Amino acid sequence: MKPHSINRLITRSVVSLSLLSPIANAGVIDITLGNGSSGLVDEGIYAFATSIFPTQSGQAAPFNAIIGHEILTNPANTSWSFNYAAIADTIVSATFSFGIWDIDSASSGSQLDAFSLDGNDLTSELDNRFEAGGGSLDLQYDVYSFDLDASFFADLSDGLFTADLDIGGTGLSTNALTAEVTESDNNRYGLIYSNLVINTEDSSQPPNPVPEPSSILLFVAALLGLKRYRQAQS
Repeated sequence: MKPHSINRLITRSVVSLSLLSPIANAGVIDITLGNGSSGLVDEGIYAFATSIFPTQSGQAAPFNAIIGHEILTNPANTSWSFNYAAIADTIVSATFSFGIWDIDSASSGSQLDAFSLDGNDLTSELDNRFEAGGGSLDLQYDVYSFDLDASFFADLSDGLFTADLDIGGTGLSTNALTAEVTESDNNRYGLIYSNLVINTEDSSQPPNPVPEPSSILLFVAALLGLKRYRQAQS
C-alpha cells in the first residue's frame, strides 16, 4: 500500500470515529425554588417560631412568609413560576413537587379551594391527597409530588411553568399553654420549596454503545504503526 493511501485511510478512520461521539447528557432541567435544603421531614411537626421562620428567612416570595391567617380573613392564595430556556428537544418525562407547612387537613371540610399547574386544573387530585392524610395534625409539614404526563409537555416546552395554589376552609390552632388543638375560622400555611425536573431525549444514552476510548486509541496506533512500517520498507 502506498504512503498516501495509508494517510487517506487514517484520515477517513479518524473522521468516522469522531462521528460516533455520544450525545451530550445535557437534557435535564432541575430547578428548585425556595429552600430545598431546609432539613424538614415529610409529615414532621414543626413550630413556626423555632423551625419554619429561620429556614425561610431570605427566600424569595412566596417561600419567605406565612400565607393567610387563622383569625383574619386575608387571602390565602399564591402562585410561583419556573423560568428556563425554551425546550426544543423532545420531552420524555417531568415531575413537579412542593413542600407545604400547616395545611390542617384534619380540620372539618376541605382546605383546598383551587390548585393548577400552568392552567391545568389539579384541584380534585390534590384535595384527595390532602384529605387522605396530609396535614392530619396541626403544624405538620408535607411534601406532594406529581408525575407530569405528555399532556403537560407542550406547556413545559415554552420555558415558563406556573403553579397556582389557593388554601381555604377552616384550620387548626394549638394553645401554647394547654396544647389543646381547636378549629380556627380560617387557615394559614407556609410554602417551603418547590421543584421542577424535566428530562428530554438528550438525557438518555444513545441506542448504540460508543467504542471505549482505549479501543479507539489502539486502532489509530495500529494504523500509525502500519504507516511507519511501509515508510521503512520503501
